[in-house]
Amino acid sequence: MITLDDFDTFPDFPVEGILFYDISPILASPERFREACIQLMPPAGAQVDVVAGVDARGFIFAPVVAQTLGVGMTMVRKKGKMPGVDLLESSASIEYGSTDLTVSAGPIEGRHVLVIDDVLATGGTARAVAEMLTRGGAASVRFSFLMELAGLDGRAALEGFEVTSAVVV
Repeated sequence: MITLDDFDTFPDFPVEGILFYDISPILASPERFREACIQLMPPAGAQVDVVAGVDARGFIFAPVVAQTLGVGMTMVRKKGKMPGVDLLESSASIEYGSTDLTVSAGPIEGRHVLVIDDVLATGGTARAVAEMLTRGGAASVRFSFLMELAGLDGRAALEGFEVTSAVVV
């Protein structure tokens, strides 16, 4: 079971007032990494057709979860990092700034999507992803996070979507 002790913390990173939770110790241990991927899996019986990994640390876990489930994976990228003409776009306000996101519309329409990211904080990024996937015609969208910062109330931004978190702080 992944716990808070499995993360390193760095105060005032990337900006003053932010406590950064580093996943490097989890990645450095095959056992912890395997356990993290298990904890990111959807509940038994949940329908998942494609896993969406969110730039950048969601990319680390999403392919393993997708392969375990026997489904494909798509990437939610920062704007300007993904080629193609059939892209969905959205803007996200996050706890220390904003970002623009894109995802390829192709693997989304009519599919049940599991979104994987490392941290749920204010919910800005996740809400932008949910909006894009819904607009792209996803049959359903559910989220799985390695860590949730409950004090920032990101879960409220995802009202109406199923959300699971391995560790809640």
